[in-house]
Amino acid sequence: MHRSAHALLLFTLALSTVGCRITDHSERDGVIGTDDIHFPVTGEGAVDPDKLPAITFAETHFDMGRIVQGTKVDHQFTFTNTGGSALVITDVRGSCGCTVSKEWPREPVPPGSTAHISVTFDSEGRNGRQDKTVTIVANTVPPSHVLTLSGEVVAPEQP
Repeated sequence: MHRSAHALLLFTLALSTVGCRITDHSERDGVIGTDDIHFPVTGEGAVDPDKLPAITFAETHFDMGRIVQGTKVDHQFTFTNTGGSALVITDVRGSCGCTVSKEWPREPVPPGSTAHISVTFDSEGRNGRQDKTVTIVANTVPPSHVLTLSGEVVAPEQP
């Protein structure tokens, strides 16, 4: 192999390696590694449920009541890790673009600790009865949990 071909090959390989690192990890701001997730046993053995992480919400439903169209409603769902190992939330997703959550623990939540998930409902362009869901995915059994928001969006009063 010519020296220039060899250099080109090394350059291309180095560039592709660096290129793989230039990705958007904005949804994974917290650094969670394999040391943060505890697997008490493999699929072959019995699982001690007391050693697994468990998420217990103070409430799973929030009634927004009657709100005027265009209003944004913020709510925090508080939860506790009632399990025996660190709880890791991997995703929080609203049922539509009007219900979003950008704030939840990005770091493992230790057993016994309490944290919250902030949810915002934007009533712009909505009218009438609204029933929205937010799905939380975590290293729990079961792995997903659903929170709900409901309310009635009314038109603003006309002068």
